Amino acid sequence: MNFPIFKDRKTVNIKMSRLSGYHIMIVSIYFETIKDFINLELVCKKFRGNMEKFHFNPIPLNSKTLGYFPNIETLHLWDKKDENFGNGFMINTEKMEIVKIKVVLKKEFFRIIVWFNVDFETVDRNKNRNIEFKNVTYTQNDRKKFGNNIPSSVTSIGEYCFSFCGSLSSITIPSSVKSIGDWCFSGCSSLSSVTIPSSVKSIGYYCFYECSSLSSITIPSSVTSIGDDCFSECSSLTSVTILSSVTSIGGGCFFECSSLSSVTIPSSVKSIGNHCFNRCSSLSSVTILSSVTSIGEYCFNECSRLSSINIPLSVTSIGDSCFDRCSSLSSITIPSSVKSIGQYCFSECSSLSSVTIPSSVRSIGEK
Repeated sequence: MNFPIFKDRKTVNIKMSRLSGYHIMIVSIYFETIKDFINLELVCKKFRGNMEKFHFNPIPLNSKTLGYFPNIETLHLWDKKDENFGNGFMINTEKMEIVKIKVVLKKEFFRIIVWFNVDFETVDRNKNRNIEFKNVTYTQNDRKKFGNNIPSSVTSIGEYCFSFCGSLSSITIPSSVKSIGDWCFSGCSSLSSVTIPSSVKSIGYYCFYECSSLSSITIPSSVTSIGDDCFSECSSLTSVTILSSVTSIGGGCFFECSSLSSVTIPSSVKSIGNHCFNRCSSLSSVTILSSVTSIGEYCFNECSRLSSINIPLSVTSIGDSCFDRCSSLSSITIPSSVKSIGQYCFSECSSLSSVTIPSSVRSIGEK
């Protein structure tokens, strides 16, 4: 008999006779319902007793299904609504919300692992219990109560967490953090130093907006996308290192970074968002490597010191007002890959004497 399992969204048939009891246990970890486990043991004598091997619950359980897994020592909770068998805990002190449902069966466990997101205050309130929290957000309320030092158990920094902390000059983000929320450090006018660890995968919208003292930043290789307006109006930012994992740079990401003088767009980036480098008045050098397919609207608008730029062959479209008011731009080469040029693209480029439009271009906007 063949046994279907899912791998990369494709069904792969495995001959059950070739699987040992240990291997079928590994496969069954990915089952989603108690019916799957029951059917497995009915199919083949060799697989009977599979559920007895588990010392943790691979699926959410209730009082009716707990008996199928008699040797469980560790209880996993994936959702607030999952049965916790009388092991409730506080998750919101303001509303005095307790994670519990009607207890039909009370049972003690050696350890409880919570996968749904909680704030750090929840972790602190349950620190002397046998509960492990896998997804912990350091919220603005947490910061006000526990201070600016982010605990090592935190996996994400919540939106607005340090927003407008005018006295914050530096911050250490622990290696446990995977995401930094929207507006997280916005308006931190004294923040001059921040190290983003390689554990971080996403940086939210307006994350460092108006951090006027921030002079340099390195985006680690773990980050794949930078949110809209992430470093907008960081007026002291002179240096940005974007590593080759980033595939998209959000709209307005470096808007009005008036001290930024040079930037290299790595080969991993597919698109540069609208207004991305708009009003970067000191920007004189831009290197775009050959993977970018589109340059957004107003992308280099009012970059008054930008004198030349090489657009790679990968680019197919240049957005509206992309180089509008680039008063120092004297040279630009549009590759044969470009099919459309937006309106006002080179408007008020007073130093630009001529532009060669390749035959590949099918549409050109006004002015």
